[in-house]
Amino acid sequence: MASQVLARKWRPHDFESVVGQEPVVQALTHALRENRLHHAYLFTGTRGVGKTTLSRILAKSLNCVGPDGKGGVTDHPCGVCEACRAIDEGRFVDYIEMDAASNRSVEEMTALLEQAMYAPTNARYKVYMIDEVHQLTSHAFNAMLKTLEEPPEYVKFILATTDPQKVPVTVLSRCLQFNLKNVSPQTVADHMAHILKEEKIEAEPAALKLLGVGARGSMRDGLSLLDQAIAFAGDKPITLESVREMLGMMDSDVLIKLLCYLAEGNAHEMMKVAQQMSMRSLSFGQAIRDMASLLHKIALAQFDAASLAADDMDRESVLALAKTFTPQEVQLYYQIALNARGDMNLAPDEYAGFTMAFLRMLAFKPAGSVHVKLPERLKPQQEAETAAEPVKPTAPTEPVKAKEPQASASKEEVKVDDDPAPWEDASLGESDPGSPKAAVREEELQHADKQAAAPEDDDPPYVDDYDEYASQMDASIEDYGQYSNFVAAPVEEESQEAEASHEDAMADRYDYAEDYDQIPEFTEIGRKWYEKLRYTYPATYAKDILERSECVSIEDDLITLRLDPFYENRLKNEKAMLLVQRIVDPLFGRRMRFKFELETPRSRTISQERARLKKEKRLAEEAEHKKNKFVTITDEAERKAAIEALKKTPLARTVARRFNARIDPMSVKKKVS
Repeated sequence: MASQVLARKWRPHDFESVVGQEPVVQALTHALRENRLHHAYLFTGTRGVGKTTLSRILAKSLNCVGPDGKGGVTDHPCGVCEACRAIDEGRFVDYIEMDAASNRSVEEMTALLEQAMYAPTNARYKVYMIDEVHQLTSHAFNAMLKTLEEPPEYVKFILATTDPQKVPVTVLSRCLQFNLKNVSPQTVADHMAHILKEEKIEAEPAALKLLGVGARGSMRDGLSLLDQAIAFAGDKPITLESVREMLGMMDSDVLIKLLCYLAEGNAHEMMKVAQQMSMRSLSFGQAIRDMASLLHKIALAQFDAASLAADDMDRESVLALAKTFTPQEVQLYYQIALNARGDMNLAPDEYAGFTMAFLRMLAFKPAGSVHVKLPERLKPQQEAETAAEPVKPTAPTEPVKAKEPQASASKEEVKVDDDPAPWEDASLGESDPGSPKAAVREEELQHADKQAAAPEDDDPPYVDDYDEYASQMDASIEDYGQYSNFVAAPVEEESQEAEASHEDAMADRYDYAEDYDQIPEFTEIGRKWYEKLRYTYPATYAKDILERSECVSIEDDLITLRLDPFYENRLKNEKAMLLVQRIVDPLFGRRMRFKFELETPRSRTISQERARLKKEKRLAEEAEHKKNKFVTITDEAERKAAIEALKKTPLARTVARRFNARIDPMSVKKKVS
């Protein structure tokens, strides 16, 4: 026998089992106990809060005869008499449920009212339950007004609707109205815990609380989500992580990290977190809603810290952020989050809408940066160990000399570290990856930053070795703390000019060769490498690595590339290598490793192939332009001969005869081949 869904299996059969609707239950039980019955009831509320369930329990209470068959109207139906069992099983002839969404015309309402005139077959009351009553037509409402006001004494009407504003006031005035409220998340979670205990299924309380939040006030939706969570977990207990993965929700630590980076003004780290979320296919719409909820908690903590729940896992972080932001900032960010949630459908995609919301928060952030002290659970364990170690200030680095290209081809292998990339290694619920070596290096670079911020008069300028665009905006980039860990050593002006001129020469060599027949064609593996990367357009330094190297081999997850020694320094640029990794990994569907041979390429590179195709296209366009070019005939004898030849054509004779036309000598042109 197929198992029932939890929402049907655990549907309440008496008033004591109804969860989350205590005021309505209390009013109905008192009325039944004192026999103060109304002829028409109206239940309003959102989906899944118990409108149909209460109508069935009320019908059983009105028609229950008790186990001995001698009972009367009661607030506690026995559940064993014929009337109770028939209503529960949906076969009681005097309890009629009608869906107004599909039976909304005046003809159907008239037929129902005609049947209401007859006495019940085998019951005390004939009960009509009309669901979604607001969908009846105006003529149907008018047809039932008289009967609804003065029905026979053995007829009871129960109306249910999710939109009471659409019900005419003439109907509302004839009914006893009960508004069923949304069920709180904690109530839904407690009811789920009771059900799982009876079903002998293990679950984490935090997971059930998250399901309760996802139910959004509907007990039926919550039980449907619980069914889904049970199926998702299989034979394992229901955990918080499995529920988050099922619902596409994220750890609150991610949002807390985003707010910490917002307080610091660190846009670069904020975008990294957003990219991690995108790679995990998390819902940005849900994320912006959760962000608004978190900002609401922060605002509460600023004005009334006692209102935060003592068992809230984020209490420590919320209190820290409440001291970091001003109340005006929190209100501004909350309004931006609400606007972003409404504009999410208008954005190009959810990622753009989410990131633009945080960039807007950053743009309106008051001037100045704030250092945020993260809670201990958000810090890597190794970071805490290395934080106490003193770091010696580094000596100023020597100027970098321009390196001449090697005359003889030396074969040197350079391997890229096989550690996971930062966007793969760092989980979203943790802080940035920080090994002891990386932590010491970060502090050293920060110290070098401070020295670079106030150079001596005779010191050479510092340049950014990664981003040419960012190097022209040092002031604004430094304000937000971006790229501060990638400041290069000072470079002499003459060395810069020499390197730039040589780089231009190398670009000409690789991109604008005059005779491509002299360059060997792609190897088989080189052609595969070209097909993989032909539709990628990386930035400058990554382009030098990928497009100006020759693919030697691809074995499992190891890619061997032959790169001209001139570009050796590109391999030492961390940002460039990260970009190479991020471009190549999705193309192969797994994490790839690289081995570089510093030697002049022996066959065609991607850059040369693109330049060749571009040149062929340009030559073809020039040939086509010349092929279709017409010029005016300047020689008088040649022009007269052309006019005489044109007059002899059938088309010219027809046009001249029909329109009495003449040939303009200056309009006669010849085609240049």
